[in-house]
Amino acid sequence: MFQQARLVSVNKTTGQYVESPMATALLGPLPTSVLQSHRRTNFVGDTVYPITQINVLPPCEFKPEYVSKHYVAPYTGVSQVFESTVYPPDDTWFRKGTEPGAGNSPVNQKIALDVITLYKKAFDEAKTGGEVVGLHYMEQTKNRDSGSRFLLEMDIMMTDGLVHTSEFVYLQNDNKLCHLSNLQWTPNADVYLVVSLKNLGEWVKHLCYNLEDLYAQTHDDHFELVVVDYDSQDTNVESIMKNSALKRWKYIKKTGPFSRSGGLQAGIDYVTDPNSIVMTIDMHLTLPMGFVEYTRRHVIQGKMGYAPMFFRLGPGYTEINVNGFWEVLTYGVLALFKSDWSTVGGFNVRRFADKWGGEDWDVIDRVVSNGYEVFRLRHPGLFHYYHSWDGMWGNKTTHMTHW
Repeated sequence: MFQQARLVSVNKTTGQYVESPMATALLGPLPTSVLQSHRRTNFVGDTVYPITQINVLPPCEFKPEYVSKHYVAPYTGVSQVFESTVYPPDDTWFRKGTEPGAGNSPVNQKIALDVITLYKKAFDEAKTGGEVVGLHYMEQTKNRDSGSRFLLEMDIMMTDGLVHTSEFVYLQNDNKLCHLSNLQWTPNADVYLVVSLKNLGEWVKHLCYNLEDLYAQTHDDHFELVVVDYDSQDTNVESIMKNSALKRWKYIKKTGPFSRSGGLQAGIDYVTDPNSIVMTIDMHLTLPMGFVEYTRRHVIQGKMGYAPMFFRLGPGYTEINVNGFWEVLTYGVLALFKSDWSTVGGFNVRRFADKWGGEDWDVIDRVVSNGYEVFRLRHPGLFHYYHSWDGMWGNKTTHMTHW
């Protein structure tokens, strides 16, 4: 019987780790001391542990059968993007009106136990001197008929202390587990968060406060906010950023009519390091703790980008009082390495100069046609607030609201 690894999840109210029903039923009770040592409050965690990959499995390579490098017809690339599943079940199941809304689908419990049992067996046989003490999180991405890829987030007690590991492994149809040697993520990659805006001064403050909190919790020095401002008249956006506590930021001023695609492309162009990650985001989001670190785990240079789904809150609702729906059609939040943005050509600024809608699917067409995988998941804690569009697009959208 597999006695050491434990599946744990977070009680959203108390912020305490609790064991999943599967772990309690199959593995026995976990000591309170271990649970407390793993205390976190949001998704992957608001404490970023040092990341170590301990390769105890035989190497193999991942070849996604659902990605093909060829031309795709306009707006059809999204059909080659598939959602992954998670374990334990996460905090993504919210109300839509009076009805329960869909969240991330869970990994089959038997499969989850098979994977961690195989990993524990390989770890013990490797005689590393360490011990697997906890499995925090698991993702499964099915590769059609040849097996499944898993991301395993585990705590391992080594002789010099506890390390948090994050490793991509592959479960073959013959029930053999291997380490994906061609799917390595970059722990300290710089992440640039790019927004395009006009007359959204209060939302700039909101985003700055959000990122200040993120930094205070994680002390992550490797992310930067890039704001592209189309001559806002409601407030001095650059002054807001100067007066913030953000460690790294860039203000880019643009003239002329507001263009979401043009602004985002200007932010992408600002980044010169091909080995940095550039993520386009929306002004009206709240980014949860661990969001930047999680993004790094799912953006693999030359292979994979990340396009999380966010939860669109209805009018008057907040992340405390949740009601709305998961936005499954938009790809406006998208992260790729700068080198990969260059390969796919970025945004079609000429075509979408004064348009909103379609520019994200257009990018996905070129991402897919260049052979990249797009990792897709409902990201817990990634909320989008109801807002007005007044002042952004001129007279065309006066008094428009969006949620």
